[in-house]
Amino acid sequence: MSTLVAARGVRTPLPGGGVVLLRPLGPGESAPLEAVFAAMSAESRHHRYLTGLPRLPAPMLAALTDVDGRRHVAWTAVLDGRPVGLARYVLEEPGVAEIAFEVADAHHGSGIGSALVDAVTTVAAAQGVRRLRAVVQPGNRASQRLLGRVGVPLTVSGGLLEGEGRLQLLDPALVDRAAVVHLARAGAWRIHPGVVG
Repeated sequence: MSTLVAARGVRTPLPGGGVVLLRPLGPGESAPLEAVFAAMSAESRHHRYLTGLPRLPAPMLAALTDVDGRRHVAWTAVLDGRPVGLARYVLEEPGVAEIAFEVADAHHGSGIGSALVDAVTTVAAAQGVRRLRAVVQPGNRASQRLLGRVGVPLTVSGGLLEGEGRLQLLDPALVDRAAVVHLARAGAWRIHPGVVG
């Protein structure tokens, strides 16, 4: 189980060994997002952003870093001082949020995506989100499985898989949920740390 580290993040053991630091993304903090994006293959970028992107356009980068800790919540995973994943939710209407996540290719299958999703769904539940929505590519099997575990059933719609369902926290928990909620409520997302870890 994870533990809080000096209000900077939540240390979380990974199933295959190692420890990842999970922490909220600060407003306008683009370095972790850009680092993870750069560590994703063209296929992974297509799976996450639903289109091939050689780089994140400035307006998209601005929207993805416009976090406020309530309407738009984003957390990053840092391993060995480098960002390796991100997860977020954006409130679309009262009690309903869209969730998305990405992990650097070298860390697929390590449990980082699951830990990140556990952290952001924990924050979402603590803030009154009761339903999650998601859109994924049909070929993105790992994301489909993880979304199913948090309560989002997916069906084909216009060549994509879309769904909405009742938020279910992962069982068993992969993160120290009390530490995650404490960090979120303490306003740690307001801090632009200037360093990634």
